Amino acid sequence: MTRLNAALAQRATGAILFIACLLLWAALTKVHTHSWQEESRMATVQALVEQGTFAIDHTEFNRTGDKVLVNDHFYSDKTPLLSVAAAGVYAILHNGFGLTLDPTICVPDADPSACRAFGPAGLRLTAFYWLTLIFVGAASALLIALFWKALLMRGLSGSAATGLALALGLASPIAPYSIVFAGHVPAALSLFAGFWLLTLAPSRPRFFWAGLLISLAANIDLTLAVFLVAFGVYVFASQRRGVVPFALGALLPFGASAIINYAAAGTLAPLYFDPKAYDFFGTVLNKTVGGTAGFYSLDFGLRYAYDLLVGRRGLFSFTPLLVFAVAGLWRALRNRCAALRPLAVAALAGSLAFTLYLILRTDNFGGTAWGTRWFVPLIPLGWYFVACWFEPRRGVWWKLALVAAIGLSFLTAVSGLHDAWRDVPPIIRL
Repeated sequence: MTRLNAALAQRATGAILFIACLLLWAALTKVHTHSWQEESRMATVQALVEQGTFAIDHTEFNRTGDKVLVNDHFYSDKTPLLSVAAAGVYAILHNGFGLTLDPTICVPDADPSACRAFGPAGLRLTAFYWLTLIFVGAASALLIALFWKALLMRGLSGSAATGLALALGLASPIAPYSIVFAGHVPAALSLFAGFWLLTLAPSRPRFFWAGLLISLAANIDLTLAVFLVAFGVYVFASQRRGVVPFALGALLPFGASAIINYAAAGTLAPLYFDPKAYDFFGTVLNKTVGGTAGFYSLDFGLRYAYDLLVGRRGLFSFTPLLVFAVAGLWRALRNRCAALRPLAVAALAGSLAFTLYLILRTDNFGGTAWGTRWFVPLIPLGWYFVACWFEPRRGVWWKLALVAAIGLSFLTAVSGLHDAWRDVPPIIRL
């Protein structure tokens, strides 16, 4: 066992994890869009490269419901950084290799290959496939390898770090959303990388990059800005010399997003901040900022909160392994996990604020999808604290319980690997 731990703690293991996971996602990644989320981003990508505009009026993906009307033009309602980056790669694929974005909708249940690149019909390496693999699959593989490294640095053995990293990648919401084009996994990578830098020995460059990465996560998924505030307060309260570099790093993604928004529609703010953005004929979302309203009544709010957490779309019902993450977080809060308590407080504060926002301001679980997809960026952050629970002296029954929770989470995630854009019930729910 000692030799195995030593082998799995070698740098080569991280590279193997990255390559193996990337190959897995390459085999499973979808070749066509199957959701408004994907169509909305592809509309921007196609408009920028093929038409030289951010307006998606004349793209083949304008059928998406995730769009806003600003200054008499339709735009994607997604934050722009990820879409603009994808447009840069698509420009190479389109102009250099002649690939185009096929507007075909592919439903896995109706396709013998489940909309994957490899199947009886031959190889289908579409532009959408490459964009998904590069920006989502590679981000997922890098996240798993980075998570392995972070656990090793927390003092876990090579086998424990490897097993828990694989559990993150294969037995959590990271898996279903690693093979479709959505911002959740890139945001998860950025948020966790920024958090991890804050766990290391403090230095001004690390504070700068932590601020930049956490801000990048917020500029992919704006709701994650609560973590920028939470970790910003942590830096201000405990690492004063890091405040300025952290703030400077945090400003860069917001500045880039503001410039893009201004170039697109003449406004520095995200386009869906316009109160009238969803007020147009044929809109399918609520005519409010962000397209959601939330908490229509106390009865609705309580039921929605229940279903978000443990019910039919519940975070813990879809991913039972997170029970052990909560146990580790509790140990960190009780100051029984080295010096992690201040960061644990910040992570918990951000998570609670994020969840409260979802309860009060949303009403649809993220649409028709596997679980509640909005929680995906929080998973690595929470799962990291399992290191505070996972100790060699834990009894065999506790370890068996952890393995059972991981196994149940994996079986639940498998359904999402077939089709992430389908509402499926969890195996167990309260």
